[in-house]
Amino acid sequence: LERRQTVERNNGRLAMIGIMGLMVQDGMYGNPIQSLKVNGFWGPPVDWLIKDIPMCAGPTPLCATRQAGSRIARTALRAEPPKMSPAVPFLKYPEVLDGWVGGEKGFDPLGITDALDVYIVREAELKHGRVAMLATVGWIATDLGARFPGEKFQGFSTIEAHDKMVEAGIFGPFLATIAAYEVYSGWLFFEGWEGRINRDAGDFFLGKNFLPKDPEQARLMRLKELENGRLAMLAFSGICTQAVLLGGKTWPFL
Repeated sequence: LERRQTVERNNGRLAMIGIMGLMVQDGMYGNPIQSLKVNGFWGPPVDWLIKDIPMCAGPTPLCATRQAGSRIARTALRAEPPKMSPAVPFLKYPEVLDGWVGGEKGFDPLGITDALDVYIVREAELKHGRVAMLATVGWIATDLGARFPGEKFQGFSTIEAHDKMVEAGIFGPFLATIAAYEVYSGWLFFEGWEGRINRDAGDFFLGKNFLPKDPEQARLMRLKELENGRLAMLAFSGICTQAVLLGGKTWPFL
């Protein structure tokens, strides 16, 4: 009996605090359940909590924020059905993607752009997509028999290539070359992000002359690169997994 009375008292105290919090939330930001449907977890309450964090302030904040509107405006917004993503129809359209290549499809199923600036996310996506496209073609080529000349590059499968190159002492210069590219790309990234140079995310000022002169055709080429890069990331993951699970079998793993 004493234990039940203690539980009842504790739950009553918790409920009193809970109902006060709900009333404050409803009065300041509108119905919290409805707010989740419209704003997700990154609505006005979170904006208020992060407004004094330095990394969330400035012209290019690292945190996604939403301008607070009036209670009437929020009520009107809740009354209208939110715009849904064409790519993932059961999720809300990520409005921060407006104006970006591929943004009209609203593809952000994990809501990453709610927390990070689109410039950062697109830079990472393009870089990984390009590497994955090269890696996928390279893996298939070596599985089909393509090799560099020299005895040290012969006699082992693609899945064994990493360890063999480490044993041959080739990986040191290889990693140094990658480090040089990363320093260059990192410098370009921060210069463009902070607005000191006119640069799009993923632009390394190499090969832009190959883009069509027509702006719409150039946009379509950028979209193809983005989508093929996403496909290549999935493809390379699948190829690696398949090769290991099948005990070293080569592409096409038949």
